[in-house]
Amino acid sequence: MNVTILHGYSASSSGDGLLVDLAIATVQRNFGAGTLINVVASDPQSFSYLSCKRYEAPVMAAKGFGRVREAIFLKQSYVPLADLLNTSDLVVGVGGGYMRSKSTFEHFKLKLGHAKQLETAILSKVPTVYLPQSIGPFHGESSKIVEHYASADAVFVRDNRSSEIFQSNENVYRAPDLAIQALAKKILLQPKFIHCASSPAVVCVVLRKPSHWSKEKKVAYVANLKLLLRRLRAKSQVVCAVQSTVCGNDDGAFYRELGITEDLLPLKATLAKYQPDLVISVRLHGAIEALLAGVPAFHISYERKGFGAYQDMGVEDWVINEGDINVDTIIDTVYAPNALSRFAKKLTDTCKEIEAKTVLMDNIIKGVVR
Repeated sequence: MNVTILHGYSASSSGDGLLVDLAIATVQRNFGAGTLINVVASDPQSFSYLSCKRYEAPVMAAKGFGRVREAIFLKQSYVPLADLLNTSDLVVGVGGGYMRSKSTFEHFKLKLGHAKQLETAILSKVPTVYLPQSIGPFHGESSKIVEHYASADAVFVRDNRSSEIFQSNENVYRAPDLAIQALAKKILLQPKFIHCASSPAVVCVVLRKPSHWSKEKKVAYVANLKLLLRRLRAKSQVVCAVQSTVCGNDDGAFYRELGITEDLLPLKATLAKYQPDLVISVRLHGAIEALLAGVPAFHISYERKGFGAYQDMGVEDWVINEGDINVDTIIDTVYAPNALSRFAKKLTDTCKEIEAKTVLMDNIIKGVVR
């Protein structure tokens, strides 16, 4: 069997790399370890650790004038991808939150990139599945994007707002994020997976630059993060970690803006070196990576996917909106008596329900390939 995975970004962002890894794991779980897999990504070289074949995403992987040329001759640029899909038995879209736009320029880029990949998959007539993701909002006309999703064999969405777009479509299903599914499975395999201190002695913080807000809102965001760090340091040892180092999304650069100049390790290395009792992460997949390592995580969410994920895990009281950070709420939550163990119990109690949803998703995926 030959499967092509679309919408890969870059493994330089550990969250995006994790999504591709989990998509591959989903394919192999359902169709066998010997399945031939192709990965189409905007930075295919970053996935050199994979044994599968890697291909450049049209337009998105090009640099400089090459990107302009591919955009101008868009139909021609997508011919190699169309040919690749025609040799495939199944097309799989990775999970995530890439099908969205916040401005006219972002919407233009979306149409050249991810939306065009979706269209190419649908036009190929090859069975197509999209793994759990958030869809929208869009800054511009989006009926074609919605129409193409509606033509896929199965689309899994990870939050209720995405589900509402497709209320009348029977091919769209609500399912937890793949990382949440992996987390649930790991906890059920290892019931004592999460080791919890009575109170966090070591706290790992994963921060990111503010969203595209007004200057006043960005100033308030940075001030809240500085206050949070001061409050945490008064109670615990605090270590910082980076989750993304890709250009334009560089966590290290933002830490330097906050006055944190020491060399910082990636989150995975930080977890191994410092073994924190708690992670506070502005990146969802930073929080999930912490949970996969057995560490309770409070999430400062900048998108609805974070609220959807924590709701799926039964710990929605451990997520807060990035745009309106209440430092007192965070401190009161994570330092409450036995807060970490109570968090772990809630999470564990929800895992069996998540596992059942994973089985349902797998059965739908296998049913797509006849």
